Amino acid sequence: MRVFSRYPLLLDETPLHPLPRLADKLGVASCWIKRDDLTGIAFGGNKVRKLEYLIGQARQEGCNLIITGGSPGSNHCRLTAAVANQAGMQTWLCFSGHRLGERQGNLFLDELLEAKIFLTGQYGSKGLLQAMEEKAEEARQLGYRPFVIPVGGSVSIGDYGYYQAWQELESQRERLGLPPFDEIYVAVGTGGTLAGLLAGQAVHGQDHTRMIGVSVWLDQKSAKEEVHRLAHELLGEIQAMKEISHSDIEVLDQYIGRKYGVPSPAGNEAIRLLAKLEGIFVDPIYTGKALAGMIDHLSKRDMANKHVLFWHTGGTPALFAHVSSFFPVAT
Repeated sequence: MRVFSRYPLLLDETPLHPLPRLADKLGVASCWIKRDDLTGIAFGGNKVRKLEYLIGQARQEGCNLIITGGSPGSNHCRLTAAVANQAGMQTWLCFSGHRLGERQGNLFLDELLEAKIFLTGQYGSKGLLQAMEEKAEEARQLGYRPFVIPVGGSVSIGDYGYYQAWQELESQRERLGLPPFDEIYVAVGTGGTLAGLLAGQAVHGQDHTRMIGVSVWLDQKSAKEEVHRLAHELLGEIQAMKEISHSDIEVLDQYIGRKYGVPSPAGNEAIRLLAKLEGIFVDPIYTGKALAGMIDHLSKRDMANKHVLFWHTGGTPALFAHVSSFFPVAT
């Protein structure tokens, strides 16, 4: 089994706690939340779990420059820049498109973190990865030792962080004396978080629990294929004799809204609801849409005796980049 180098970032296990008022609203026996928005650095988020192993690998290889990419509002880029600073490395961020937009939310934080920003004119993971590799070659010519992290950190090394997170969740659940969750909901962007969780579930067991991804970007077929590919790559890396079939992967794609990166009315309504009932914030690009998906999916069935969990993957700085979507301009 491959042993991944780890650069410790998490201060501790992230909190697991109940949402009693939301549970009453949803008509479920209990609703819990896993707080990966509280991972301890730069506003937190799920990418910290991935970056523990990605930065660990970069350090093992003696690299001094991290190159990654995404949209100008990327949570992954913000956290990568923060973690690289902590590890004493520089960061180059390759952004999609031709314009940055207003310097607020994550983009503002990227600049505070002094990451070097490049606009690539590319869109999509493959185009951005090509741009990153080109920048890596430029960096080598300048004497840097670059380490390239694909969009979202969704590669086996990073996804291993969520393989470990599954074990963390199960340990917490057992200590609290909770029954197995019937359903767990998580946002799906590049797919690595869900892939890691499914791999952890496959290896360590808990067949009772349905893992349900809520896509914020890809259609259902594409998202399932990507999660399947990533999960199998990870299982191969750790030499686990387990299989995950396409039928084991559940992804809902009807909550994306107009398109990726644009808040949806349902997502914003879910944000307001959670803030009102539980005093917790989710974001309009990922977790708000995932929460809207969970709320709607549960509302269509009798779940009175069921125990559900929402996995909060962070992203809250995006709230400050989309304030206007909550307050339509009067005409």
